[in-house]
Amino acid sequence: MVALRRMALWAMLVTFGLGALPPRASAHPLHTTLTELTTLPDGSLQIVMRLFLDDFSAAVTRRTPAAGAPIPMPPDSATARYLGGTVLLTDVAGHRVPLVVTGMRRTDDLVWITLRTSTARPAAGARLSMRVLFDRWDDQVNIVQSNIGARRQTLLFTRRDGGTAKSL
Repeated sequence: MVALRRMALWAMLVTFGLGALPPRASAHPLHTTLTELTTLPDGSLQIVMRLFLDDFSAAVTRRTPAAGAPIPMPPDSATARYLGGTVLLTDVAGHRVPLVVTGMRRTDDLVWITLRTSTARPAAGARLSMRVLFDRWDDQVNIVQSNIGARRQTLLFTRRDGGTAKSL
């Protein structure tokens, strides 16, 4: 939990330091996702995303619930379609690597989504583009912590950079 707080604080500092565009009105002032990308023992890649449920549900369903109304989890099929258009993983040859939604769970106002590659893929030379919620917030910041082999790095995606693909 301490790591999540540090990352949120870091994202806020980076966002303001980047001169982000002014946000639209929102229940929470910081529009971030936090993602961890790891290699599983079988060689496949796993992506675990943490998102605010209200923002994610509204982006996926293209509907904002009325004030005070319960916020539903978006349907699995709509979630897969949305993430298929906003999370792009490519291999060293530039070919798209298919990602499958393997889990979704809700914890209070957060949703945790797990994506996996269907087969083992070499991570060397792979690139990731993370444009989740760019369609919703001008100041959206997506933080990806990549742990592949002995290499650990943090990637930052902002709407301003268009979610430009970054090497893993």
